[in-house]
Amino acid sequence: MSQNITFNIYCMSYKRADAIKTKDLFEYCTYVVREEEEEAYRKAGVTDLLVIPDGAVFSFMSTLYWIIENTPEDIIFIADDDIERFLYRMRDTRSIETDDGMPDKETATAEVERIAQLVYDLNIGLAFDQNSIAPYAYDAEFKFVGIPAHARWINKKAFKATYTREDDAASDVDMMMQELLKNRVILQPKYIVAKAQMDLNEGATRTRKGHLLLIEALKNKWGKYYGYNHKRNIPIINVKR
Repeated sequence: MSQNITFNIYCMSYKRADAIKTKDLFEYCTYVVREEEEEAYRKAGVTDLLVIPDGAVFSFMSTLYWIIENTPEDIIFIADDDIERFLYRMRDTRSIETDDGMPDKETATAEVERIAQLVYDLNIGLAFDQNSIAPYAYDAEFKFVGIPAHARWINKKAFKATYTREDDAASDVDMMMQELLKNRVILQPKYIVAKAQMDLNEGATRTRKGHLLLIEALKNKWGKYYGYNHKRNIPIINVKR
């Protein structure tokens, strides 16, 4: 990356001190944990920690915005804590790993830094990976509208999304919608994707009822720009570029 840009990789984690995964995929990675769990993560061998004070966060989204607002770097990469591998995905999928089957930390870190540089150079506020790892979902190296998955890049200079605790629509989709409507573009790399374990811990569990309430809140907030296909269980983003 350019020498005048500051950058770091963060992993937001909650109640997974017994299942450390993401940090082992990179050459460097700062785990972001709540104060009451700091000792558990240190005992698990995580030494690079950013500790959130007691009471400062209460949910996934409040944690995500707290990291954005309380880190010093120009651009940050924030990953979920259940990522097992990164993969190249084009005509087929291939794990980013060494010849002996271990995660290739150098290559994964270089790819994350490369996309961070692109986001900065293009003055885009938000980038994120894609949920699907299937080869048939690849049709371009990048797309400019999409649904967030397990990893996100934030360019603070250009980022315009804001968070309100009382907003029932607050979610990673809402963050993306704000960026689309305010910046008119996001960046979604499709050639590289994260493969996550996708288990739900105590902090991540969302009931079916909660999911439906979030969909309705997003519909009420974004109107014609947002819809949901319940048969396919996918959001529909109606923002034209």
